[in-house]
Formats: sequence, structure tokens, C-alpha cells
Amino acid sequence: MSPTSEIRLSLPWPDRALSPNGRPSHWGVEHRAKAKAFALAHRTTLAALGTSRKPGWAAAAIHWEFHPKTANKVDDDNAEGSCKAYRDGIADALGMDDANFIATRSFGEPVKGGCVHVTISQIETEAERFARMEPALFAGMRAPKRSAE
Repeated sequence: MSPTSEIRLSLPWPDRALSPNGRPSHWGVEHRAKAKAFALAHRTTLAALGTSRKPGWAAAAIHWEFHPKTANKVDDDNAEGSCKAYRDGIADALGMDDANFIATRSFGEPVKGGCVHVTISQIETEAERFARMEPALFAGMRAPKRSAE
């Protein structure tokens, strides 16, 4: 395991323009909101790591804890979908593909302005993944035949 095997982040409630159920009046509004959310998540993750060096994680568990703005019911799929730009920024900062996240989510008490607490835990490093896959990569390969001299 690398020295940092768990990271905790606190991010603001996602912009309304990022909601999968919402449609901004212009594509540029959504684009700017995505770019802002991506950059914020990227910077926050790097700050939590304490270095700009990628940790070399191959897979990670990511838990989203949503604290909505009000006590009104929030759709869980929509809440997580609104955080796609956050997810991409976190994955980029970690140097990994966001497809290698195993995501879970929960809802906490409402807070003024709303926020999202994110916990990312390492599951496997690139070296561990290679060691696990190495036998399968070379299985069935035979040494080349040498010609008789």
C-alpha cells in the first residue's frame, strides 16, 4: 500500500447546471460549470494528497456523502450524476481511470448551502494489479524453439 491509502474531501453542492435532470438555457453554462467543478475537485484532491505526484492507484472505492441544502427529498441517482465532473477531476488528480472506482453513496443531514463529503480509499496499486495479472499474461506461452546446429 502507498503511504496515502485514504483521502477525504469536502466539496460544495454541485451547480444546478450539472444536474442530469436539469437543462441549462445554453450549452456554455453547463460547460463552464463542468470545467469549474473538475478544476475544484482536481485541486482539492492534490491538496489532500500533499503532493503533485500521482499515487499509482489502480482501483479505488469512492464514497459520496451528500448533505443537501434543504430537508427536501433528493434523488440519489441525480445527486451522484451531478458529481460526474467532481469524479473526473478526482480521477485525473489520482492518475487513474474513473471506471476503476467502486462507488457508494449516502445522505447526511442538510447543511446551509449543501456540501458533498468524499472518501476515496485505495483498493489496489498498479504494481499489485500487474502481479495479479502477470501469470495470466504469460500463461500458455512457450519458449521459442531453437534450431539444431
